[in-house]
Parts: sequence; C-alpha cells; structure tokens
Amino acid sequence: MARTTNGIKSAVVAAVVTTVVGGIITWIGGWLPALWELTTAGAAWLWSYLAYTVPVPLAILALLALPWVVLCAVWIGSLFEKKESHAPSITTPEQPLGELELQLLRLLARADGLLVHFDDAASHLHTSRLLLQRACESLAGRGYIEPHNHIVRGLRIGLTRAGTDFVIQEGFPLGGLRE
Repeated sequence: MARTTNGIKSAVVAAVVTTVVGGIITWIGGWLPALWELTTAGAAWLWSYLAYTVPVPLAILALLALPWVVLCAVWIGSLFEKKESHAPSITTPEQPLGELELQLLRLLARADGLLVHFDDAASHLHTSRLLLQRACESLAGRGYIEPHNHIVRGLRIGLTRAGTDFVIQEGFPLGGLRE
C-alpha cells in the first residue's frame, strides 16, 4: 500500500509542477509578440534617424575629406621612406667591461658555441639573476651576446659573431664546459 501512495504523490506533484511551468511559459509567450514589436519599432526609428538624408554640396564634402586624404598620403609615404638619422653622431668611448661581464664572456667561450641557460649561468658565476641580467643587457647592447627565449627551454644566451671575435681576440679559453 505504501508503494501505491508514493506513486500517487509523485504523480500529483508532477501534474502540479507541469501545470505551473506551463502557465508561466504561456504568460511569457503572451508578452513576446509585444516585446518583439517594440524592439523592431525602436530599431526602425534609430535607422531612420541615422540614415536621414541632408543635401550637402560636394565642395563641402571635398573640404572635409581633404585632410584625411593628405594624412593617409603622408602615412603611406612614411612607410616607404628610408629611416636615416640626421642627428650628429656623438661617439662616446666605450667603458671597459666589468668583471661580471668578462666572467660571462669566459663562460660562453667555454660553452664553445652552445647556448647557456640563464639560470645555469647565474649558478656558474655565483651571482644573482638581477646582476646577471644587467651584465647581459650591457653585453647585448655592445652586440656581444644575444638572448634566445624558447617557449619550452626558457631564456638562454649565446655569443654573437662580434662576441665570438672578442672572445678569440682576448684569448679566452674555448670549450670544456659540460652541461
């Protein structure tokens, strides 16, 4: 008997919920046509306001468009223009390399053309990453090293041609560094 009572209760609850949900959907459905009509009327009014035609003489339109045409022509011309610096070149004598910069160049010379991971270089040189970053920026500014940022392997540094020439000229020991 208890089983039949639970089934009847479930049926009654399902019927009541279905009736209430159906009534809500029907009530909302009654408002949808009015809401759609209001939305389309508002959009039609906005379009008619934005598309209102006004007679404007062609000369005024040409005067309004002329600055934009000139601006676009100048911009396009600047794309094809060679960038030459007309500033007088002031040659400042290069400051000598610091001790950390020389140690980094020695480390890269011992790497014998291989890229060295930034963290490994800081570890080998027993220095902080910030000091090593400053030394790397200085050497990169001189064109001696080049950073290689790899998405998987991370930041690595290596000698450029000018850096290799400097290392050979200074007689730094080449090769012998094992990763």
